[in-house]
Amino acid sequence: MTDPHAPWHSRARTFFTGDPTPMAEHGAVVVIGLGRFGASLARELTSLGVDVVGIDCDEAIVESLRDELPFVTRADATQDAALTQLGVPEASRVIIAIGSDLEASILAASRILRSGNDRVWAKAISEPHAEILAQLGVKQIVNPEDDMGRRLAHLIRGHMSDFLRIDSDYAIVRTTPPRRAVGQPLSALGLRGRHGITVIAVKHPGAGWANTDGGTVLEADDEIIIAGAPDAVERFSALDKHV
Repeated sequence: MTDPHAPWHSRARTFFTGDPTPMAEHGAVVVIGLGRFGASLARELTSLGVDVVGIDCDEAIVESLRDELPFVTRADATQDAALTQLGVPEASRVIIAIGSDLEASILAASRILRSGNDRVWAKAISEPHAEILAQLGVKQIVNPEDDMGRRLAHLIRGHMSDFLRIDSDYAIVRTTPPRRAVGQPLSALGLRGRHGITVIAVKHPGAGWANTDGGTVLEADDEIIIAGAPDAVERFSALDKHV
């Protein structure tokens, strides 16, 4: 007998056959469009224990993901009837990850918002696409290609090993400490006042990451995570390094 309180993804696959609506009503995340971006997102959510309802109009893609997602089905997400049948209006989150078909992306967003579900995230492939989605009422818009391009522009200079822009005025960077930051407690360096950055974590060789405090002393072969305005973290990462 199936435990009614068990996580949806732990139940027998036959339980989901033909009707994912109960899944959606109990907090599943719907991912519409299972191309490279959507499939990667759906797999990662599933690995984190999130119940995923995957939707795509390509039967071959759907079949390839049968054994990886709790529920995956072929459907046209631009049709109200299909969205209702799949429980999309009741889903806790809906991610529209449709790639190159702008019309399908925009129509799906419009239909879902009209159903009363405003918990929508959408992938945009251009600024006009993002603008239209915003005008429809989509509050969470991501542009993975644009974001990756900006990230790569920072990484390619070689000053840092990772770069994450949190907002237009704040970023987090993984780098190595410049010589002037080595051998003294952080409290004595005045990094926030002098450079506009904060060292928030450190990794000594052979050890794991650890949060910093005023007494933390950095060594030349450490890795550090710093936070601050994008131009500030960029400048600090480049100290003592050749461009």
